[in-house]
Amino acid sequence: MGTVVAARFLMGPTVVGGFSVTTPANPEGFLGLGITILLLWHSGGRVLTRAIHSDGRAEWALAATVAVLAMAAFSPGLTFYFLSDDFILIKMATQWDSARLVPLFTSPGGDGFFRPFGYLSLAFTASWAGSTPWLWHIPALAANALNATLVTLLARRLGVGRLGALVAGALFAVHGTHPEAVVWIAGRFDMLATVFSLGCLLLFRRSTWGALLCCLPALLSKESAYVLPALLTLLAVYERRAPRETLPFWGLATAAFAYRWFLFGGIGGYTIAGRPQFFALGLASTLKALFVRLWTSLYFPLNWSVEPGWVLMLLAVAYIGTLLWLTSRPRYNGPAWVGFAGLLISMLPALHLFNGAPDLAGGRLLYLPSVWFCVMLGSSMEGLGKRAGMIVAAIVLAFHFTALWHNLDRWENASERVRITCEGVARGAIVAEEHPGYIQGVPGLANGFAECVELASRPLQ
Repeated sequence: MGTVVAARFLMGPTVVGGFSVTTPANPEGFLGLGITILLLWHSGGRVLTRAIHSDGRAEWALAATVAVLAMAAFSPGLTFYFLSDDFILIKMATQWDSARLVPLFTSPGGDGFFRPFGYLSLAFTASWAGSTPWLWHIPALAANALNATLVTLLARRLGVGRLGALVAGALFAVHGTHPEAVVWIAGRFDMLATVFSLGCLLLFRRSTWGALLCCLPALLSKESAYVLPALLTLLAVYERRAPRETLPFWGLATAAFAYRWFLFGGIGGYTIAGRPQFFALGLASTLKALFVRLWTSLYFPLNWSVEPGWVLMLLAVAYIGTLLWLTSRPRYNGPAWVGFAGLLISMLPALHLFNGAPDLAGGRLLYLPSVWFCVMLGSSMEGLGKRAGMIVAAIVLAFHFTALWHNLDRWENASERVRITCEGVARGAIVAEEHPGYIQGVPGLANGFAECVELASRPLQ
């Protein structure tokens, strides 16, 4: 599979060894799954004591480095226009007032979701950002940078060495599936849920009350955070703590879910033919998502609607070789199994929505699960010499950084097309029916067309 995928990068759409390879999503997925199995096979497991006795100043230095990288990686996004659901959310946020505070927590969301903390965050941003795109993107980039630093600290807590923790945090900072969560204002819910989930995990050992105070806003930001009690149980088992310490979190999540059920009169969420989409999950689609497309998106997060440039192609070949070399190493001590288990647990809430599209549509669903993928891959750096570790880290991060910018180009093009379309309709130069839905995997004007035209009809505020 490594040969097939490498040949596809170097030769373009072709037939390799009997495989017809156009968009190589399946070969990439099989390769990623095989690499994961081998990394787990060689992992020695628990190495917690190193993190307990680590130097706090050094940890924060690593975290600060990762934060700067995250801001730099997504800096092109500051110039992007709004897209699709953004227009609806921004209109709601700019019209919000204090009289809506109580109903926000006592009424079900009209979209089938209950995310009051996320809407509060949007209202707060609207109070000073108005309808100026770059002002809306600043808190999104900051939240992503904060999450990247927390991933670094989480990796250290799990016992990953400094180089591996740096790779874990930096990889999260530049991962190619993240534009949909970071650049799209509608991804605010995913980022907030991840911020508070990571805060809860990091505070779990130090302060139960502090962890609970992080758990609640996570649950009220997005449904993906309902896996927090399971993740805390995983952490407790890994740290050889009594699982009963997680009971308050199970109780809080149960109460929050029961309240949500009361508001909606059921599970809520997306529906198909009047039935919750969650119950329409098929066995074949689930197996394909878990064993193929998940690993495609995580290991090779490329928007294949546009062919990658030659720099990215060469980096991809070097990256494949590096991953294969990592799998051939002797046994190493690293918590790869914890990362793998955390990844599978984090995927559960979004599994019925995830299809691993070649254009990375729906990439925001992987925002929280990618935390654990980055920890797993970072832990595979354990036992490498300084020189070998630096080379491996440089190749891995160079590929993912370049892949991210390849994907960001699609978001920039889509946002510019949306801006031109809405301004054209507002001036009467374009008929209202001529508006794009999805543009190369990016949600152009799939929703929010009327709000987009309305915004284009008035000056920025």
